[in-house]
Amino acid sequence: MTPLSLDQPWGRGFTVEHTHEFASDDTLPEQSFLPRGLGRSYGDVCVNDGGVLLHNFRRDRLISFDEVNGVLRCEAGASLADIAQVMLPRGWFPSVVPGTRYVTVGGAIANDIHGKNHHLAGTFGKSVLSMKVRRSDLGVQEVDENHVLRSATIAGLGLTGLIDEATFLLNRVPGPGIGQETKLFGGAGDIDDYLALDTASASWTYTVGWIDTLDRGLRGVFFRGEHCEGSDEWLTPQPAKFAMPIDAPRWALGRWSAKAFNELYFRAQSMNTAKRETIPLWQFFFPLDAVTAWNRAYGKRGFVQYQFVVPREASRETVPKILSHLRESNVASYLAVIKSFGDVASPGLMSFPMPGVTVALDVPAPNDRDRRALDRADAMVADVGGRVYPAKDARMSNVMFKRFFPQWEQLEAARDPLISSSFWRRVTAAG
Repeated sequence: MTPLSLDQPWGRGFTVEHTHEFASDDTLPEQSFLPRGLGRSYGDVCVNDGGVLLHNFRRDRLISFDEVNGVLRCEAGASLADIAQVMLPRGWFPSVVPGTRYVTVGGAIANDIHGKNHHLAGTFGKSVLSMKVRRSDLGVQEVDENHVLRSATIAGLGLTGLIDEATFLLNRVPGPGIGQETKLFGGAGDIDDYLALDTASASWTYTVGWIDTLDRGLRGVFFRGEHCEGSDEWLTPQPAKFAMPIDAPRWALGRWSAKAFNELYFRAQSMNTAKRETIPLWQFFFPLDAVTAWNRAYGKRGFVQYQFVVPREASRETVPKILSHLRESNVASYLAVIKSFGDVASPGLMSFPMPGVTVALDVPAPNDRDRRALDRADAMVADVGGRVYPAKDARMSNVMFKRFFPQWEQLEAARDPLISSSFWRRVTAAG
């Protein structure tokens, strides 16, 4: 065990103190601990202020693979990057990936990650066949589809035990390329054009949109893609092309720079409108991985990502309303993604996706005014039966969390008594 040391989540913005341990095959800490993968959660779901962080990324063996059915068994510290790099030359790829490949299997399960294919495939938890979960009170549990811990562990925020191993399905793919089409939408201040494009693209495996939340017309760019063959050089990802050498200065962050960035991005994407191109799948799924330490672009104060989802029937009115509220409140977003979730239900008790529309916004470290605006957005989401994503959160109140996830008490009942996180203590506090 190491002494307490300072640590920050990926979104930075605040500092905590941890004791660090590395997971082993036979013991668990005897005090409050939190399993951790690669630490790419933006907020405090992956920190345990004053307690132990139990790092699991070194336990990353790929144990077995069924070439016929695409069933992989591996240690939970294996990253999606490693799995994709090993399996892609064999014609297989993870069934669901998020916006970065630097996520462990344990983290993918604990946060029940979703991707650009949610409307067809659902969440990562949907592909999980079984897990081996080690607890401080019950020992090793073999968690199959009928085990009581299954629904609590998937999207369980790492609280039900250390995930030792997982067995899950991969998808067979024709090659390392993605055939991508790009289309523009918006301009009228609503999301009708986006919804029309999304409906017309329902048969495409991958769909997602970028939206300029600072533009009153809510202009955006819609991407859709399919796996296809590609150059053998694309079988492995290229090293990061850029690195953020320093933290961005505070004066460079704000509404004016966000508007400039959005304008440049929209113009660049306009050149590809209605054009089909074949690109490496790494570029399609993980564009930010091309920049090492890209979180430094938000300066030492860091950033938060605000991701919400609202039911489909409320989305046409509520999404523009929330985005307009944030724009008029001068909450600047440099990167905003819009995506429609499908009807495929997750087996996870606390899973974030629901049938509807989700928007994720990267916001420089919010001041008090920004926080009040985001609190108001929380209320607008809750009023229509939506929710905010715990894996990205660093600020929602305990009152709002309990409105978003009334099933939280069931997760608390299934929680390992020695496992906790700064996030869990914050959002389940009395009040």
